[in-house]
Amino acid sequence: MSSQQLPLTRALSAGYSFSMKSRAFIENVARAYGVEEKTVKLYARFMKEAGLITSGARGVNAPHMHPRDAVRLTIALLATGTAAHAPQLYQRFAGMTYQPDRSNGPHPVSLGVHEGATLESVLLHMFTTDMFPEGVEGGGPFECAPYLELQENQRIATIEHSPLIDGRYQHGERKRAGLYFATRNRPEDMALEDRRAHGGIFISRGVAPIALSECALPFYLEWQDKVAWETMQKETEEDKERRFRYGDFTPEKGLWFDRDLGGG
Repeated sequence: MSSQQLPLTRALSAGYSFSMKSRAFIENVARAYGVEEKTVKLYARFMKEAGLITSGARGVNAPHMHPRDAVRLTIALLATGTAAHAPQLYQRFAGMTYQPDRSNGPHPVSLGVHEGATLESVLLHMFTTDMFPEGVEGGGPFECAPYLELQENQRIATIEHSPLIDGRYQHGERKRAGLYFATRNRPEDMALEDRRAHGGIFISRGVAPIALSECALPFYLEWQDKVAWETMQKETEEDKERRFRYGDFTPEKGLWFDRDLGGG
């Protein structure tokens, strides 16, 4: 089995529900990251109240969740162990910028790295890019085995990844490449708050590559098939054959890829 097939196979065998309304979204994040569902729900509630992730009506009229929601919740879960602090700490880490002088490269194109890129923009690029592209050196964004880590006290974030050498990832290399994110030219009030956070026991939280890819997978499947996962689940074998073999279906509207990637 190829590394490209692994996230999809693991997700399906685990019984993932990919209906990307709020409830299933919480379930999927919790399962992907191995966090209790009630904890993820609490973090999401604080983030929704702060207007940072998608919220709206309930039931059939509930809005579809966006990859941006998964990225923001991921950052919040890694940034703090206290749900009530999630909006504040998410905002502190999300805007950290890529520091090329403190990073180890080169980095695959699939990570979307560029001068001035923020932690959130890189993760959003990863969550909204074709996971299994054809003819692209290095493949999709998760082929390089990206490991995301936030250091709460030190106020830095890193994404380590396998180096791409002669067109192939060297996953067994001890020295991995990596992106380093931090905030330069901090205002004095932010610098003071950071100095206070530097004391005590250092706390770092990370997400393994397979967990990141499993969190992103539902959004990829919706983009690939142009229908919501709940629609796919209700299909008969005849419906599936018409859709896959003959393209005989009506693409659904309102899914995440129909929405602006730049907004909040």
